[in-house]
Amino acid sequence: MLKCRQLEQSETIRKLRDEYLRTLVAPADGMWEKAVIAQAAFWEIHDGKQVLGAFCLDAEGTLLRVQLLEPYLERGEEILIWLVSRQGIQRAIASTIEPLYFSLCLDLHINITPHSYLFRDQQRIEPPADHDPHHFRKATSDELDALVLFYKENTSGPGAWIEGFLQERLRSEELFLLFDHQTLVATGECIPSQEQPPYADLGMVVAQAYRGRGLGSSMLLRLKQHCYASGWRPICSCEATNAASKRAIEKAGFVSEHRIVNIQF
Repeated sequence: MLKCRQLEQSETIRKLRDEYLRTLVAPADGMWEKAVIAQAAFWEIHDGKQVLGAFCLDAEGTLLRVQLLEPYLERGEEILIWLVSRQGIQRAIASTIEPLYFSLCLDLHINITPHSYLFRDQQRIEPPADHDPHHFRKATSDELDALVLFYKENTSGPGAWIEGFLQERLRSEELFLLFDHQTLVATGECIPSQEQPPYADLGMVVAQAYRGRGLGSSMLLRLKQHCYASGWRPICSCEATNAASKRAIEKAGFVSEHRIVNIQF
């Protein structure tokens, strides 16, 4: 008889996440792993005394992941049907980089909509030449207050995450700035993955008043150069609704072969 038990031990959950990453056909988006999966509730799936695998849900009860142990892969459809019924799950988020989970969700779907694009580096493009008027450099810890204000003014949402996120990026020397003369016009993040070396997640924020000028792709090109010099392989992502970000990423030599999607059961 199938049962589930919520996991509380962080070390057990970390091992589950690390094991799952090794089953993927492409690197997972680091932002998704840290901001979404890391906050999810993890559960073990049991049949009697036998552990079959695990799954995780977000705070709204959205299914985010199902991972099964090798001997029980053929029971995937049975287990997912049971999960959806047992937990009252109406929605899942899955990615094309996780074939088993994605395919199982397809079997039960009634509607699918795009959530995000996942990009890999396809083309090495040189950043702007030396005569380019923009100045690029690493951010310093004494700029935290100004950077918090920049992010709050130029990103959407409540922004409760901003200060902690920037403190960590500054502490790890993973935050970069682009100036037009003395004006900060864009920021960029280059975050090497501890779980998926040699990949590094790139991100950027462009000041609203300077958007549409190619500064997003310019920042990404500079971040790619930093990755190459450091021996990292750059990856990035954007929401499916952010057409401007998608254009900037593609202009910087990235290609999207994989998607994260919303799936309605």
